[in-house]
Parts: sequence; structure tokens; C-alpha cells
Amino acid sequence: MWFFYSPGIIYGEDAIDFLENIPGEKVFVVTDKVLEELGYLKKLTEKLDQFGKKYMVFNDVQPDPHEDDVLTARQQCIDYAPDLVIALGGGSVIDTAKAVWCLNEFPDIVLDDIYPFNAELYKLGNKSKLVVIPTTSGTGAEITNVSVISRFLDGIWKKHFFLHKSMVPSFAIVDPIFPLGMPPTLTVDTAFDALAHSLEGITTLWKNEFSNGAALKAIELIFKYLPIVAKDGKNMEARDYLHQAATMAGLAFGNSNAHLAHTLGHSWGSVFHVPHGRAVGIFLPYVLQYCLNNPDKADKTEEILGKLAKQLGWANWDENIKESANIVIKKIKELQKEVGFSLSLKEIGATKEDYDKNIDALVNLCFEDSTSVLGPRSANTEDFRKLYEYTFEGKDVDF
Repeated sequence: MWFFYSPGIIYGEDAIDFLENIPGEKVFVVTDKVLEELGYLKKLTEKLDQFGKKYMVFNDVQPDPHEDDVLTARQQCIDYAPDLVIALGGGSVIDTAKAVWCLNEFPDIVLDDIYPFNAELYKLGNKSKLVVIPTTSGTGAEITNVSVISRFLDGIWKKHFFLHKSMVPSFAIVDPIFPLGMPPTLTVDTAFDALAHSLEGITTLWKNEFSNGAALKAIELIFKYLPIVAKDGKNMEARDYLHQAATMAGLAFGNSNAHLAHTLGHSWGSVFHVPHGRAVGIFLPYVLQYCLNNPDKADKTEEILGKLAKQLGWANWDENIKESANIVIKKIKELQKEVGFSLSLKEIGATKEDYDKNIDALVNLCFEDSTSVLGPRSANTEDFRKLYEYTFEGKDVDF
């Protein structure tokens, strides 16, 4: 038995107008100060005013949200007692809102009570509903049941995953008006996060046919529309399709999970504070090469990626499956170059001294990450060290 989870998805231009149809008169809005300064919060509150909804705004979400900030928002939400929680923002805002939504429903629990086998959490949604409006095209957080919150341990802000099937948002409003103002670097970084969600989603141990369908379409759309948006960020059609692709990618990995590119990216980001999408995207081709080199002949990664290349027209249907699979790696690197994305850790400013100083901590963090056990090929300490080394130098993985 398996399950495929999804919120109600409203997408396309003017999707935000659907707020009128969502029950709830008292709204707790979770966002950040940058989005308020950019005018996006005003776009939302004008709609809330138009539809006669009252609201309170929490705008203190920080990148990679810390536990204390989440608890502050939780108390404000409990005091306000809303019947609707709205998240307006990227992954950090949405992760904060999910945790706040859950903690508001159950005032007596703590963050560590949010775990997959807590049966009590299936009652989530009786007190209030959660509406998520993503402003970036990449994290897929508007679709998933995971909240990633940083907790300070051993001198490092470590990312912790709080998840439960009930934490899938009630509605996702995927309106391209919000990512329209994203700067090129953020656009590219978040798009590579979505690409990693898709390519890891179809190769993870939890892959399934429902997720595969969403991932395939997401990959197609990202390769087609990211180069357009990277050159012309105001192209509404391309923005719309890229925004939809990110949500499809979220559906894919939200129901099949991610693996080693996220493991390595989470660890690198925790130590060097690199944006999530950039870190994950850099590791993606190296991880896929590592999986393709799996000595376990039962592994289907080569078959999966080879078929993908043929489905997307990158290879002929009669082409050798191994050669077709390697075309996927080639296409990823070509896309990285086309949109100005870094191909190695050195290119994003990491020095050899920093690398040598932190490699042991990086590897240890990998083993603490839940995604580390979901790849088609298991990595040991030496494998993680070599994956960091090869990605640092930009070398093709040959082991």
C-alpha cells in the first residue's frame, strides 16, 4: 500500500483570486520583511481586504529558519486564534508556516512531537487550514509534508526535519505574479533545486509511478523554460510554466523523497551557508554519476535515466541504454553552463583550506541526514569524502 499526497492546487495567472472561495475569516499570515518591502505582502493583503478577511502578519522569518523564531510565531498564532494560516514566501517561510500551523492546532506539543508515527497529528486541519503561496520556483515546499527548521547543536545550525503526512498544506496557490520579480541568481538556484527534486525523485528507493509522471513533466519544463527566464525574467509565460514545474517537482519528491544530492547539499549549506538550491544543484550531476557507477547490477538507475533521455528526445530509442543515461549528465551540465550556474564547489568561493578544515564535519553531517539512506547506491564514509572531493574540483565521478 502506498499513498500519493497533494494539496488542492490552483495555478496560473490570477490564481490568488481563489482566496475568495477558501473558508476562513481570520487569517494569520507568515512571510518575511523582504517580501513586504518588495510589495508582495501588499498584493496579498489587498486581496484579503477585498474579500473581507481580517488578518495578522508575522514577517520575521529568516533564511533557514531557527527554532526560536518558529516558536515566537507559534505563540503569536495561538494568541490570534486564526481559522486560516497563509504562507507567502519561499521555502523558509513555508517551512515556518507548516510548523506554526501544526503547533497552533496542538498547543501542548513541541517540535519534536512532529514525526511520522504520531497518530494524534492526523487531526491537523480541524482548527485551521493552511494556504501556501510560493514566491520562488523551486523548493516545492507548497506540496510537501516536511518542515525544515535549524537547531543549534555542536556549534552548528543543523537542519532538522519535522514531518507528518497530515502536514501537506490544504491549498497551494501557484500564481506566476509572485516569482515574476525574482532576480536571475535566485531564479536559477531555485530551479536547480526543482531539477534535483525531479531527478532524485525518479531514482530514489521510494520512487513510484505517480511521482515519476510529475517528475518527467517537471524536467521537460525546466529544461525548456529556465533558459528563457534566466535571460528574460519578465517573460510571464515562461515564468508560469517554470512555476508549475517547481510544483510538479515538489509533488514528485514529496511522494518519493530525495537522496544524496540533498544529503551533500544540506551538509555543505549547514557549514558554509550556501543557498539550498545552489548547493543541491552543484552536487546533482556528480551524485547521478555515482549512482550510474553502482556495482549492484540490480540497480535500475541506468535504465531509468536512459529511458528519460529517450522520452525527452535527447537520445534515439534504439540507442545504447548506458550512453543514453550519460546524456542526462551531459544535458545537466550544459544547462548549468547556459544559465551561469556553478559547476564545482571551487566556483562558489570555497577554498581548499576551508574544505580541508571542514571535511570531517561535512561527512559526519551526511550520516545525520535522513535523505542519506534513500539513494539507489549506499554511500559510506570514503564515498562521501570522494564525492565532496570530486565536486570541489569539478571532476567526473569514476568510482
